Amino acid sequence: MEKPLINPQREEYLVTIFKLIRDKKKITNKEISKALNLSPPSVTEMLKKLKEDGLVEDARSNKLTEEGMAFAKLIISKHRLWEYFLQEKLNYDWKDIHELANKLQSVTTDDLLDKLNEYLGYPDYCPHGSTIYINNEENTKNLIKLSEAKPNTSYIIRRIADDRKLLKYCESMGISIGKKMLLESFDDFDKTAVGIIDNKNLRISPMASSQIFLKKIEP
Repeated sequence: MEKPLINPQREEYLVTIFKLIRDKKKITNKEISKALNLSPPSVTEMLKKLKEDGLVEDARSNKLTEEGMAFAKLIISKHRLWEYFLQEKLNYDWKDIHELANKLQSVTTDDLLDKLNEYLGYPDYCPHGSTIYINNEENTKNLIKLSEAKPNTSYIIRRIADDRKLLKYCESMGISIGKKMLLESFDDFDKTAVGIIDNKNLRISPMASSQIFLKKIEP
């Protein structure tokens, strides 16, 4: 079989399906259409092509094949390496790097990827705490969403979803990767998380809490 064409549009589909799998959502045409903000007919047409190329299973589930999964992880690794470079080497703000990395990932050849990875010292995680798959296979079994964490327990903030509005919100609150947090309780009315970071009392919205991942600090 010929190597399938991977262009920016296809990259977006593969990464979207990969994230839907990771978030344990049903990978229906409707969910993909919603995530990409595209019309159902255009999504159906692209999925047909991806299935013909052996990147998506020929089934209703729309799951990625082994080859499709490998491509998705490679694309995401390129993106996260560029995020690491932009923040660590060029001092870009962490909330501004996603869109730039999106453009750079699509023009990154295998040779450039290898050189960039070597230059950066093969980092395991991007600035948002997400895994760079080509250097470190993700292990999330010890991570928990803030929204599902246990009150009166101390955690380390390990990952924050790569969303500009969320990152801006977290920055304004003093929430960042590596910070320690004592989760005190959840508000009875709307499940706002109440906790302490850097000796500062915080109230973190339910929407943000569902996208902030923690690792429990063992006594």
